[in-house]
Amino acid sequence: MAKKKKKAKKKAKYEKKIKEAKEAKKEVKKEKVKPVEGEEKEKLEEFVEEVDFKKDIIKTSLPLLFGIIAGLISFLISGSMRSRDPMGIIVLVLFIYINKFLMPKFGIELQGKDWAGIGFMTFTTWYIVWTLLLNLQNL
Repeated sequence: MAKKKKKAKKKAKYEKKIKEAKEAKKEVKKEKVKPVEGEEKEKLEEFVEEVDFKKDIIKTSLPLLFGIIAGLISFLISGSMRSRDPMGIIVLVLFIYINKFLMPKFGIELQGKDWAGIGFMTFTTWYIVWTLLLNLQNL
């Protein structure tokens, strides 16, 4: 019985969202939007470029920061014991996964190709930091 009630609630919510979306679509069609021209158009284009630029910087710097943090944590966890190296890789995977939850908080929508770049940047930074720390430890 409880499963049927949950399904009915989910279905009602889904139908409500569909109805709201259809109403919003009708309202948008009713409104006539005049094209932006002249100075307003230039300002709007500059604003859009600036927003995209900020998002690109965040999309690049956040994985680099997470790679540095993951490298430090991997070094602290593994220390001088070679048997703990897989823990360092697990830390790397966790920090790549954390990006999934933090990027939308900055208003960044991620696509498949973005994940490849984020994973690669985090991995390379993690690898460089961890390697440097391990080499400095042996001095």
